[in-house]
Order: sequence, then C-alpha cells, then structure tokens
Amino acid sequence: MFKCLVIAGTPGVGKTSVGRIIAEKVGGLQVDLSELVVGEGLYEYFDEETGSYVIDEARVSRRVREICSGGKPVVVATHYPEVLDEIIIDRVVVLRLNPVVLWDRLRTRGWSDRKIAENVMAEMLSVVLMNAISKFGVGRVVEVDTTGRSPIEVAGEVLEKVSKGYTQEKFIDWLSIVDPSFLEELERVLSDEQET
Repeated sequence: MFKCLVIAGTPGVGKTSVGRIIAEKVGGLQVDLSELVVGEGLYEYFDEETGSYVIDEARVSRRVREICSGGKPVVVATHYPEVLDEIIIDRVVVLRLNPVVLWDRLRTRGWSDRKIAENVMAEMLSVVLMNAISKFGVGRVVEVDTTGRSPIEVAGEVLEKVSKGYTQEKFIDWLSIVDPSFLEELERVLSDEQET
C-alpha cells in the first residue's frame, strides 16, 4: 500500500489522531514529527517570540528517511511536509478543517489569540496544502476535509484514497466558503497584536 505516508495539516486538524489510527490499521509505525524534533533535538534553537522550535531541516529529513527505510509502513504527522525528502514519501494527505471550527478548537489549547489567528489564517489560505503541492506535485497530494467527522471516518477515507491511487481534481477554497467577517476578525487580531 505505502512505505511512507505523510498526514499533513495545520495544527488542530487531527493529524496525530488520524495518523495513529492508520498506523494501527496497517501494522505500521506512527511518527509525530514535532515530537520527534523535540525528543531527538533535531532543531537549531527555540524562538521565544513565536514560542516554537526552528527545526534543522537536513537532520529532520535524514532521520525520517532512516525511519522509513525499516520494514514497516510509516505514517508521519506534520504541519511542515515540505522539509521531508520527496524521494521516500509515497503520498501526502493534507487534512483540512473549517477555519471557524479550527479557531474554537485551538482556543481550548490555551494559545494566544495571535498564535491562534496565525494558524487559522494559514488554514484559510491553504498554506500547508500549497507547500505540499509545491514540494511533491499535485499528483501525490490528496486532501480530506475533517470538519464534523471522527478520526476513524477520516482515517477510512484516507486509506481508501491512498489504496486506490486517488488523484485530487479540486481543492477546498475556504475563502469562498467562510463568511468574510471572520477573515476581517482574523486580520484585526493579527494587526492588534502587531501594534502592541
């Protein structure tokens, strides 16, 4: 079916849960790339301003290549698929979530409004999807909407699309779906935070 599958998406869309279910179903290994980076020190430094680690892309790519060269299928959950070596990746599945739902979900994490708004804006603008397509090509990238669905349902759709070699013909455009006032609120939060 696959040797190395990437489950990508903005933080909060369900990558880890879906990746874990898929790994269990195929008897494989699930890797949360953020946990791997922190756990194995695959970063250059911690950025206090953004509250995140700046990864060492070469070391991360090399380490994932090592993990994927084992005998089991590997499912890698990440929000930055573009740092991975395209030669070892079979498919990239980008999970999407309605930005309004994502806002509410990320608020439960206790993040600052700015960090939430940055991630929701990234989802709204399809940043992870565009980065995946740019690195792996449109033919190797599949998109799945997780809005209102359980991780088990999403994992089933992912496995079906991957096993059938599904080719995505149309991608989600949140800008045409979400109320413009929501985008204005995101922009306000981001500009207010920059002024303080």
